[in-house]
Amino acid sequence: MVQTKVQKMFFALGTVNTLTVFSEGLDDVLLKAKNRVNELHNKLSAFDETSEVGQINKNAGVCPVKVSDDTLTLIERSVSYSKQTNGMFDITIHPLSMLWKKSIAEKSLPSKDEIKKRLHLTDYRDILIDRINKTVMLRQKNQAIDLGAVAKGCVADEVRGIFLEENIKEAIINLGGTVITIGEIRKIGIQNPYEKTGTAFGSLSLQNKAVVSSGLYEQGFTLGGKTYHHIINPKTGYPAESDLAGVTLIGDSAEELDVLSTTAIMSGVNSSAGFLGICGIEAVFITKENKIYTTNGLAGQLSFC
Repeated sequence: MVQTKVQKMFFALGTVNTLTVFSEGLDDVLLKAKNRVNELHNKLSAFDETSEVGQINKNAGVCPVKVSDDTLTLIERSVSYSKQTNGMFDITIHPLSMLWKKSIAEKSLPSKDEIKKRLHLTDYRDILIDRINKTVMLRQKNQAIDLGAVAKGCVADEVRGIFLEENIKEAIINLGGTVITIGEIRKIGIQNPYEKTGTAFGSLSLQNKAVVSSGLYEQGFTLGGKTYHHIINPKTGYPAESDLAGVTLIGDSAEELDVLSTTAIMSGVNSSAGFLGICGIEAVFITKENKIYTTNGLAGQLSFC
């Protein structure tokens, strides 16, 4: 039996988002979800000076900024993730990320002095949160936060909450490759780390799960036989170096997967397999030698394209 499918596609969070429900008469629910995505985008964007995050960055080292509960709680959780990962996840990495983004575009390396200067600005402990007055401030001038490594997961979880509240039985939420399934078993593609976002090398059949991929695809350049990419290690100021080219994580919280997928890329197969196991998260690892490993819970479940 062919299911009725209703979709809404739109641009937000720096990517194309697709919300799919498998039932008719749910246009109002899809619009409600889209509006929530846009609302959070307008609060959390680091590239919009008028957003709440933009205002925090603009007033770094100057004064606290009043923010909504949405922004405050996500920043609080991000600081908690930083503590849990021993600083491998750090939303104050924005100045470093922008430096490397420019370098990747120009295919040239930044100077050691430029990296050192921005590394000094990278420290999640400089995020000053006042829960009572609902303000956030960065301790130093020129510091800036970027929630890009956690926002899509957070927003995807929000959309799932809306769908469940509205008694949606069957749906797929896809925010630029951050995917959540609701209802029956769905075949979800596993990102090929050597191709553009959305290009799969295999798939998993999943039910009521979140799926997030992170990898070295799309953004990078090679100089002197070495490849430099966009995932920056906040401890060194340079692109992360590990044996991984890509990782896909499967679990319950898209936000948690968003955070840990980036951390896993920086940590490598052995180290990340340990902490992912403690968190109860399954994974597909693709190494730079093009070897594929899965955690025990996915044994025999990966199908290749």
